[in-house]
Amino acid sequence: MIGYIILSYLLTCRTFCEGQKAAVFANVTHKNFIYNTYYYDTIVRVTVNDTTLQVLDFNEISDKWHGYPTRVHVALNDSLDGEYPIFITATQQKGVSSWELPLVVATKNAVLQFDDMARTLCPHDAGPNITSENRPMIQITTSNPRNTSVDIKLRRVTDFYVELNKEVKLNVTPSTPKYYYFSFDKDPLNASHSIDKAILPRFNYTIPKSVMVTIESDDDLCAIVSIQNNSCPVFDNEKDMLYQGYHLTMMTKGGISITQSMFPVGFYIVFIVKENNADCTGAGGLDSVSLEDWIDDGRVKNFRFRVVPALTYTEYIGGVLAAFALVVLVAVFAPLLTFIRCYFYEEVPVVEEEPGPSSAYSAASSETRPIVHSDSDSEPELEPEKEIVLPAVQIVLHPPLTLAELSRAKPAAHSRRSDRYFWSALTVAVVYALPVVQLLSTYQRMVYQTGNQDLCYYNFLCAHPLGLLSDFNHVYSNVGYVVLGLVFMAQTWWRQIKLRNHPKELGIPQHHGLFYSMGLALTMEGLLSACYHLCPNKMNFQFDSSFMYVIAVLVMVKLYQNRHPDVNANAHSTFMLIAVAMFIGYFGITYPSLYFWILFTILHLTVCFVLTMKIYYVGRFKVECSIPKRAWIALRSHGRRAFLPRYTARAVLLAVANLANWALAAYGMYEHNKDFARHLLAILMGNAILYMLSYVLMKLLHRESIPVYVYVQLALAHASWVLALLLFLDARTKWSETPAQSRQHNAACTALQLLDTHDLWHLASSAAMFLTFNALLGIDDPLVNTSRHLIPVF
Repeated sequence: MIGYIILSYLLTCRTFCEGQKAAVFANVTHKNFIYNTYYYDTIVRVTVNDTTLQVLDFNEISDKWHGYPTRVHVALNDSLDGEYPIFITATQQKGVSSWELPLVVATKNAVLQFDDMARTLCPHDAGPNITSENRPMIQITTSNPRNTSVDIKLRRVTDFYVELNKEVKLNVTPSTPKYYYFSFDKDPLNASHSIDKAILPRFNYTIPKSVMVTIESDDDLCAIVSIQNNSCPVFDNEKDMLYQGYHLTMMTKGGISITQSMFPVGFYIVFIVKENNADCTGAGGLDSVSLEDWIDDGRVKNFRFRVVPALTYTEYIGGVLAAFALVVLVAVFAPLLTFIRCYFYEEVPVVEEEPGPSSAYSAASSETRPIVHSDSDSEPELEPEKEIVLPAVQIVLHPPLTLAELSRAKPAAHSRRSDRYFWSALTVAVVYALPVVQLLSTYQRMVYQTGNQDLCYYNFLCAHPLGLLSDFNHVYSNVGYVVLGLVFMAQTWWRQIKLRNHPKELGIPQHHGLFYSMGLALTMEGLLSACYHLCPNKMNFQFDSSFMYVIAVLVMVKLYQNRHPDVNANAHSTFMLIAVAMFIGYFGITYPSLYFWILFTILHLTVCFVLTMKIYYVGRFKVECSIPKRAWIALRSHGRRAFLPRYTARAVLLAVANLANWALAAYGMYEHNKDFARHLLAILMGNAILYMLSYVLMKLLHRESIPVYVYVQLALAHASWVLALLLFLDARTKWSETPAQSRQHNAACTALQLLDTHDLWHLASSAAMFLTFNALLGIDDPLVNTSRHLIPVF
């Protein structure tokens, strides 16, 4: 009985399976294959459903354009949804391409649909050995049970091969990408074998084989431009093209330099319009494009592009030598003035009966009492003279205060404190620079490995590659910082040798370590800026400006040290202050917000107040809880006279400096943009320049002479600063924006076909800092043989 049941079950299963196979076989055998032959440049209408497969073959009346690629245009005549799409397959000799209609795009706010498409078939599908005609066979299928009408047309892309210096115009939508071909070879594949030579474009035969692709558009739609090798398949959709060649996002402007070493035979230029603007604007969703814009105009973007020859080696060498010659000219200018300076070393002391405008006070008053720095390094090495220390609460000083009272430490102590600046700067430079070089070289390799041109914010219209460098000119233009920094350190060494046997009690105490630190900082600024320009972007901009902060702080410290040798900041506290400034700069770049700007503005103005009091009271001011009480007592005792400054000139100059800082703070709060590093740099460099001008004015008020060569250096330095500022503000990139938005600021080279405004900023700012250093080096030369008892403090 059990055996009978099992046998019946097996027979039933066999009958069921045979029925299923019969049903499947019936479906297959009832599929209708419709084959027809058509002509190019003719609109063909076919109907398909789930039982009909259309196979279309195409012929041409003439073989004139054979070898140029075929472009397939397909459009739906019936409204469909994404449930039953139409599949179009183009079969070539060695490849198959497939697409579907409608193209459904899901965005944050809507689901959008394109009912037409156009694709260019790869012309290099067969390679150099073409064994069949370069015409595809088209198959159209669908799973839709209803009849669906489709229009299809094939044509040759007659402007496919790009000619040098010839503008090409095109329109692209998300469903109709286009690409073109530029050949480095005089015999491009598939073209020279079967095309009339008269219709071929003039291909690039120049040496060296390097070109620049410049792209423009009149609208703000987001697009991707891809540069790919001449092989099949060509990736003309935004997902696949990330894995081939180089690619970049753009809105109104774009460009890229290509060398033959990247693509030995030639390359495709692929244009794709993105489904939304999020990748170009940084905002999500449809951005400013409404749904009606999609429906009415189909998101059409126009392009104009041109392939132009890049620089030849001769032009490279000419630009490089011209820039270097300018740097050498500036570097030689200072030694020439140094030779003139020798005539000022006469043994004639400068006698000043009235050291300052407030000379009516007695010279025996409290300001002439020795004020000794509390640094433990210098205290043991004071001159053996009785020290009189003022009470901590008394900060009222009376002129005249002379340099002798603020230069009590022994020369050896001055020298050691000065040397600490150089060794601290050298340590910071080495420790800071090594990881920067490693990080930026890694970024440079990533650009080549991934092909993503959005990683680095180059001025692509003036970014000339050379060897492993994608942007050689912006790296090389930092040569001015390096050369001039080394020259300034050599000048300092020569000056130190000349003054080795000079009497130590005469003239301004020379802290040569500070000068060495300034020269080293200038050199490191060039090296780190060169590293930054290997791949400039938001994450490493701090490396470009970090030693600018160092230079600004060192200039202010040196100016203060000239008249306050014993109350000057030591190296450790100075570089700690610089480290804090760098950290604030990094935090402001990475996390910009209104709250951060408010906190920074409060900190900025607080520091200004404290430094103002320190400078006004010659380092005797201390931040204590009793300050409000003492201020109230002084106000009750003296009334309105408490607000009258005792040191008018010093008070006026400090007031001007505070007004400038208040203006910078107000501007920063008004803008509070993402480019915080530029704001911080403006504060530090602006204060350094203001302090330099204040120092000059105070010398004039105290009737101290200033050498003619220093006037020349100051005039040239400030002219260079103005030029540098104008060039700096004329930015060709903006890392605070998206890569596509930054490209809208790109512009062609300004000078020598090799340099843009940022390169010129490098040269101008390096010359400005070098001339400023030289002016600071020689500004007190007329006092070199003057007794320090006759040199006023201000």
